[in-house]
Amino acid sequence: MAQSKSASEAEKSVVEGVLEALSDKHSQLDVNLQGMTVKFPNMGIGIEFNGLVTVTAHVRDMTEDEKKASAAKNVGLMSKA
Repeated sequence: MAQSKSASEAEKSVVEGVLEALSDKHSQLDVNLQGMTVKFPNMGIGIEFNGLVTVTAHVRDMTEDEKKASAAKNVGLMSKA
């Protein structure tokens, strides 16, 4: 049980590290599905995916104007809540 807890904490720290690293970044995620077939046989547990899935991530530093716009948007969203 202790091993499971430490693995969970390690996963959490990895996710937090990724989020912190991307906090001042502009990112774009492209997902391309080619020939994708999804089957749900009899709505049971079995799920089948056939086809090609391509995932591409583009990340770059935000410009100062983008950082200001993002901060203003976040302040606006927080003030509405």
